[in-house]
Amino acid sequence: MVFGRMEKELICMNEDSLWSGGPLERENPDTRGQIPYIRELLREGEVKEAHEKISESFYSKMPHGRHYEPLGQVWIEYGQTGIPGAKVKSYQRTLDITEAVGTVSCQWEDSSQEKRETFVSAPDNVFVYRIRRGGGKELNLEIYLTRRDIGPGRSVSYADDVSVKNKMIFLTGYNGNREGGLDYAMGLAVSSDGTVTSCGSRLVVRAASEAVIYVTGRTSFRSEAPEAWCADTLAHAAGMDYGELKRRHIADYKRYYERMNFRLGADPAETEEEGAGEREKDSAGEKELTVPGLLEQVRSGCADTKIYEMYFNFGRYLFISCSRPGSLPANLQGIWSYEFNPCWGSRYTININIQMNYWLAEKTGLPELHLPLMEHQKRMLPNGRKAARELYGARGMCAHHNTDIWGDCAPADYNFSSTVWVMGAAWLALHIWEHYQYTKDRDFLKEYFEILEENALFFIDYLFLDADGYYKTGPSVSPENIYLENGQPGCVCNAPSMDIQILRELFHAYLGACAELGEGSYTREVRERLEKLPPIRVGKHGQIMEWQKDYDELEKGHRHISQLFALYPGIQIRRDKTPDLAEAAERTIARRLENGGGHTGWSCAWIIHFFARLGKAEEAYGMCRKLLADSTLDNLFDNHPPFQIDGNFGGASGMLEMIVQDFGEDVFLLPALPDQWSEGSITGIRLKCGAVLSMSWKEKKAEKIQLEAQRDLEAVLHNGSEERHVILKKGEEQTYGI
Repeated sequence: MVFGRMEKELICMNEDSLWSGGPLERENPDTRGQIPYIRELLREGEVKEAHEKISESFYSKMPHGRHYEPLGQVWIEYGQTGIPGAKVKSYQRTLDITEAVGTVSCQWEDSSQEKRETFVSAPDNVFVYRIRRGGGKELNLEIYLTRRDIGPGRSVSYADDVSVKNKMIFLTGYNGNREGGLDYAMGLAVSSDGTVTSCGSRLVVRAASEAVIYVTGRTSFRSEAPEAWCADTLAHAAGMDYGELKRRHIADYKRYYERMNFRLGADPAETEEEGAGEREKDSAGEKELTVPGLLEQVRSGCADTKIYEMYFNFGRYLFISCSRPGSLPANLQGIWSYEFNPCWGSRYTININIQMNYWLAEKTGLPELHLPLMEHQKRMLPNGRKAARELYGARGMCAHHNTDIWGDCAPADYNFSSTVWVMGAAWLALHIWEHYQYTKDRDFLKEYFEILEENALFFIDYLFLDADGYYKTGPSVSPENIYLENGQPGCVCNAPSMDIQILRELFHAYLGACAELGEGSYTREVRERLEKLPPIRVGKHGQIMEWQKDYDELEKGHRHISQLFALYPGIQIRRDKTPDLAEAAERTIARRLENGGGHTGWSCAWIIHFFARLGKAEEAYGMCRKLLADSTLDNLFDNHPPFQIDGNFGGASGMLEMIVQDFGEDVFLLPALPDQWSEGSITGIRLKCGAVLSMSWKEKKAEKIQLEAQRDLEAVLHNGSEERHVILKKGEEQTYGI
């Protein structure tokens, strides 16, 4: 995280496996025997008593697993022969999201110029920061590392040692207890055309015109000797030509970024000749807008479409930058968290937030970047089995609403409205089936089938058959909402709507996987429970009911709209298949928004998907505008508030859902295209049927549609009122005109 300060630069560094310590044993041994009693209390409407019993017996011995922590900070100060106190005449910061390269350029009052260029290279595991001075002025720097809270008035350091060895700085320490904690190291090296010496724990650069700084980090989660790994990595990077380092980084990044393209407005190539003289005449007096300026346009209601195009592509840039083969999944604030006590521990919050981080993956052609989320479920598997066995007396695996680097699956927090929820692993398992639907990778499905089956097995044991003949979950909650019963607030219940909707998707996914692989030990039990799940119901306000009873909410504009899981990311509510439920879903959203809903970034992003699925183009666009106007910081990061990365990923995914909706056998083109996006194009969209879709549109109508078959496929394209039945063989291409 490059702050771009001129006299004293600050760079915050992260390593995705640096957490506060090792694994914890948190299960409450008194939980298991209380579940039947709590269910009975809830059946009888004894909500107060059920809540009391929950706090006594359900909460874990410790409320939280481990939390994410920053690696530390790099400080670059101008030396005494440099330019402290000098004034900057001009200044510009840019991020090229097509190459993932940042620049800071300025001119000082003495007419000297300075340019800084920065990138993080995945191939070479190093952060690179080059500073160049022009105008005949020398560059004099002092560089050092810290690991502390950078807030004002904070003075606590969180490192055990900082030392210089072989002209490299190493910051090292240990988190947790010696039985299961984490060693960590951050290393820094410098190459320069000036002199580089060490002084204490600093590196000093003198009389230079250029300096290149290399930084890396490692923990014992990945390497037995993190400091030695850092030293080797730095030596390799510093020994390479800068241009080659940059070339390798850009090539690596572009192989992901260039798989698709999204453009709003006219194609620049088509208008290159037309009006060129007019543009040339106007350019001299035209001021390029900054990102804050573009956002201010959104707030004033006169935004250019380019800010939406930029926001979408920025989301892809962030995703490519934080989730790679071999990495950990993207957490709540992601690798951009710089706080030692981040909100909600910057953990994996799995009652929507982490799932939302991955909604972009498959459709944008980045399936291998989805895999860290799958691999994390393997880490969760033994803990999930332990939680199922010890808390519920059940087979299989389960997880609650939070997990950490070690795959913790015990209930998290001491909070009625979020803690008592057992659907986290089930929702995550749906990503396994989604990845298979797009890729048809049988080896992958065989590898991860165990996780699907273990989740299904848990619910075979956990569900109870109620007096009304339906299988139900419980005790549970509708995340993180509160209902009113006889004027009294309550959270805990049996069979909230979201639980049942997730289960229906899970059971169908399990049966689908069994059919694909020709195996599965529990198909009969799953089918029997699937047939007896409660239906989606419409309540007294014409809304989708959030609970089995038609309660009112304490907070009518609540940020979670969990009862619409069936609309998105689920597929149980579709305007073409279940119009009555779609109408009730629309009413559900209206009631939330009438009462202030959508007030957090990620919630606003989720609602974009809802409106898109309902074909409400202008409403979806209105939520896109609200997301940028109310919940986006000046650097385009999502603002919950506070900062969370899920809104960026969710917002980009929602915009894509307005343009292409994929149900496998049915693909809808431009289903929720607003007037403001009447012209544009998109290329490289992956479909579940096995096609790569590219198309352009004008006046809100698809002008050119191209399909490339990656395998034999059959699907129906819905283009407005037109339907086209498509059958292609692997390798075939087909183009359709308007």
